[in-house]
Amino acid sequence: MKKSTYIYRRFERFWHWSQALLIFFLVFTGFEAHSSFNIFGFKNAVNWHNMAAWAFLTLIVFAIFWHFVTGEWKQYIPTTKFMKAQINYYIFGIFKGAPHPTHKTAYNKFNPLQRFTYLGLKLIVIPVQVVTGFVYLYYMSPNTVINHGEVNVIAMVHTLGAFLLITFVVIHVYLTTTGETPLTSINAMLTGWEVVHVDEEEEYIEHLKAAVQQSVAGYYRLDKEGNLIDVNDAWLKIYKYTDKNQVVNKHHSITRKKEDIGELDEIIAQVFKGKTIKGIPATRKCMDGSLGKHILSANPIYTDGEITGMEGFIIDIAEFDSESEHLYNAVKNSKAGYYRIDNNGYFEDVNNAWLELYGYNKNEVIGKHYSLSRTKEDLQKLDEIILNVKQGKSISNMIATRKRKDGTLGKHILSANPVYKNEEVVGMEGFILNLDS
Repeated sequence: MKKSTYIYRRFERFWHWSQALLIFFLVFTGFEAHSSFNIFGFKNAVNWHNMAAWAFLTLIVFAIFWHFVTGEWKQYIPTTKFMKAQINYYIFGIFKGAPHPTHKTAYNKFNPLQRFTYLGLKLIVIPVQVVTGFVYLYYMSPNTVINHGEVNVIAMVHTLGAFLLITFVVIHVYLTTTGETPLTSINAMLTGWEVVHVDEEEEYIEHLKAAVQQSVAGYYRLDKEGNLIDVNDAWLKIYKYTDKNQVVNKHHSITRKKEDIGELDEIIAQVFKGKTIKGIPATRKCMDGSLGKHILSANPIYTDGEITGMEGFIIDIAEFDSESEHLYNAVKNSKAGYYRIDNNGYFEDVNNAWLELYGYNKNEVIGKHYSLSRTKEDLQKLDEIILNVKQGKSISNMIATRKRKDGTLGKHILSANPVYKNEEVVGMEGFILNLDS
């Protein structure tokens, strides 16, 4: 399936075009400094080249920061999967109209050959250019220990790097014309949008990942030895930690009082036998030693048919005050139901737990308006929630009443978070947790 997808973010596009302009300018002024031609004059070319080099270094620093903050660095992780097919496509297949061996998605922008090429540029060619360029720039310093022969070698390496960059740019520009139309890829890097292949299962998983990370429910994952290997921001907040590094690779016993560790060990032992734990009350020990109450769910993690760990959610119930005892004692069989609604209020996705809580099958829900899930009396309240979410607000642990397919009513805890695309809210998603006994 193909659809128009927001692939390249604003900074990504700014970085790409700024980097391209700076590389062209550096090459141009660099070759003039080598007396290949005379446009600016030698002295001006050198000065402009040096200023562009500082601008390029500044851009690199910001780009590194952006890649790590957004997680986009993962796009460059090399893989040999489909590598041979990709090389054959560029050498032979592209001239025969053969189908592309890989498909671009928002979560996998580069084919295997691009990953190796871009990684090589970022880790070898560009760093070598930066280092040799600045060494050459400052070799006249009084404190220098570089002799004339070494300077010549550095200049030759720097020039070789320039030729490699020129070669890359020529091939890169040519390959941008091999899309559906010659300007498809260039237009995508201007607007951010591109019609790409969409793997529905991968997109669904990525939406779930985003919902988990943004949810007010605390997500955690343990390995087979009982060590925490992942938590989301909500989990950290509930346990009063400030950084994942304070938790990851630590034993789960840090989250309980001594007298409660045995109870948690028993739960973990059941999960490692394949059992799913749904909505049981628990008492946690926070980083500062204080205690809190939450509802716990836990599921086994399978790898090649073998249980290799467990994961689940916790939902804080301390904020409910008068409702706390009800939640603490009544929530026995809850299971988180995931939903996603577009900006017009129509369901785009729900998971099996949501369907079970409402009594529908998926075909009866997808594409339908959210009004089917509420009585007329409760619809206005839901309209207000959605209006707040459209304005960028998140809804935390609100108690709501749902209308099932058969007309009966039920109570659940509702969380809702805005869904962003191109920095605009285009819908909302979240979880519901059953409160019925």
